[in-house]
Amino acid sequence: MLTAMRRRNLCLATCLLLAGLFSLSASAQLTSTPASLAYGTVYLGTISTSKSVTIKNTGTASATITAVSSNCKEYKLSAGTTPITLAAGKTTSFSFIFQPDLNQAFNCTYTLTATGTSNLAIPVTGTGATSKAVVSLNTNTLSFPNQTVGTSSAAQNIVISNTGTATIKLNTITVQPGTFSIGPVTLPFSIAAKGSLTIPVTYSPQFAISETGTIGLGYNQVAEQVVDVTGNGTAPTSLVITNIPNLPQATQSSAYQVQFIGESGTSPYTFALQTGSTLPSGLTLSSTGLLNGTLASTVAVGNYTFTAQVTDSASHVASKLFTMNVAKVTGSVCNNISFNVPGTSTPMTSLDDLGTGTYGGEEGGLYPSGSNVRPTSQDSFGKGLAMNIQPLDANGNPSPTGKIGFLGIGESLALDEFGMGFIPIATHDPAINPNITFVDGAQGGATPKLLTSTTSVYWNTILNNYIPDQGLTANQIQVAWIETSDGITTGTFPSDMTTMQGQYESMMGTMYTLFPKLTMVYFSSRIYAGYSNGVAKIDPEPYAYESGFAVKNAINDQLNGATNLCDGNGCSTVNAPWMSWGPYYWANGLLARSDGWVYTCQDLQKDGTHPTTSGDLKVASQILTFFKTDDTTTWFLHP
Repeated sequence: MLTAMRRRNLCLATCLLLAGLFSLSASAQLTSTPASLAYGTVYLGTISTSKSVTIKNTGTASATITAVSSNCKEYKLSAGTTPITLAAGKTTSFSFIFQPDLNQAFNCTYTLTATGTSNLAIPVTGTGATSKAVVSLNTNTLSFPNQTVGTSSAAQNIVISNTGTATIKLNTITVQPGTFSIGPVTLPFSIAAKGSLTIPVTYSPQFAISETGTIGLGYNQVAEQVVDVTGNGTAPTSLVITNIPNLPQATQSSAYQVQFIGESGTSPYTFALQTGSTLPSGLTLSSTGLLNGTLASTVAVGNYTFTAQVTDSASHVASKLFTMNVAKVTGSVCNNISFNVPGTSTPMTSLDDLGTGTYGGEEGGLYPSGSNVRPTSQDSFGKGLAMNIQPLDANGNPSPTGKIGFLGIGESLALDEFGMGFIPIATHDPAINPNITFVDGAQGGATPKLLTSTTSVYWNTILNNYIPDQGLTANQIQVAWIETSDGITTGTFPSDMTTMQGQYESMMGTMYTLFPKLTMVYFSSRIYAGYSNGVAKIDPEPYAYESGFAVKNAINDQLNGATNLCDGNGCSTVNAPWMSWGPYYWANGLLARSDGWVYTCQDLQKDGTHPTTSGDLKVASQILTFFKTDDTTTWFLHP
């Protein structure tokens, strides 16, 4: 009996020991590389560059990071999602920014809450500082009334004055749209204490329309400043070349094209170079005004000027000086300066120019009947909703001290365009309602397919990080802008877009559930992707173009009374926000739309998919102009 008990006890002890050893050998362990982040000195009103950590599970069992949080609101998550499960040996990454609001050091901690292992603490340090430079502008607005198309206005000046006691650097000047231009300024430009800088601005309209734009001024020590610019083009009374003086950028050793346009003469028009002018080698100008060709390999990076002239049939002559900037090759397929309808030699036409024409059997236009104008009922209902957009408190109740939450949604393209292009300008634009708080909820990989579920890791991160990082709650989100797609690379139109159309519609119900005060959603489809064909496989053409039909048809389903998209306009059980097109900015590469809109190879990164800074700003200007001028966005402007 005693022997049997000893055996049982020995077995029990051995089993417990083995279980302990097994548990130890199968444990998870999270590590961070680097182990901490140091941001140095960041000036008040500015935001640091993003810094990243790589998180690795160095153990032998899986662990799940369920949340990431900081004990200081000055540090904010800029990339990464939770929850995320890491198997043994696997990694993920998180990125953070530092935005100080006080003149002091911030020694804080990011905590990665985990299951299956211990939480991981990541120390973050940085110091907020007040610049001794004090920068002011002589004006926040410039107006160029009644400028004749094809001509350039007299210059108006922006004067930057530094009344402080330290030198400040002007690092960037962004100007959109291209009809506004600035005189030569070498950047970065140092403005000494008690010094100033004068920046001349001119306006050269290409069409007889009214235009709005912005000039953004970025500094090293103070917040960005924005000058609003407006212009009004008037019809010419004599022969002109309407193209703006600064031509779209060219790329070394790559194809190029621009169509010159004559106006207010007697057609037909004949174009030629003015005597003594020369083009960069490889390019020619035809008598019909088509400047095209492939730049020779000997053409160096830099600016090239030449004078083109037009002669009408009545022998009237007009000339104009043009500047073409030639930039380095990017790595994308820069010869893909336009893309044809599959199986044809016909170039694809942007939806807003296609009108009642068809693509693959489907009618163009942003709205039914080939129109680019909202149907009257939808527009009237939207204007009524806009009147009710107002500051809300954290519980979603009207409050004069509350906020209007404006959420951007999408994948990596939208992350760049909305977060890096639009928000910095809009935040500092004096014309914008100061009660609006922008939230960049766009994240790499956040496709419509993954945004249909309320339990998506992307929505979880938006709700638990991006929205509270901006001092908001889900109850304060009232407006959203969306640009996202599924990275489609195969299929035949229109069936290739049917699934994504349904996902857009499912997203509306999901967002209405997550954000109970969400009222208005504006869609954009993506930019030109022809430069990616042969390099990358994320929505190459024609799929980038065709995604616009998925947006159009989702909106049309709401217009046609789909029960899953009830916004209250003629239906009673509201289960979705009001849907509308926002800015539509696809263009067929260098083949200009009717409004002159193009994409150069320099507007895209080496993958031909993601925008460069110039591409971000082009899209940002379209978003900003849309929300400044649309009749359903009165809430967007300063009261």
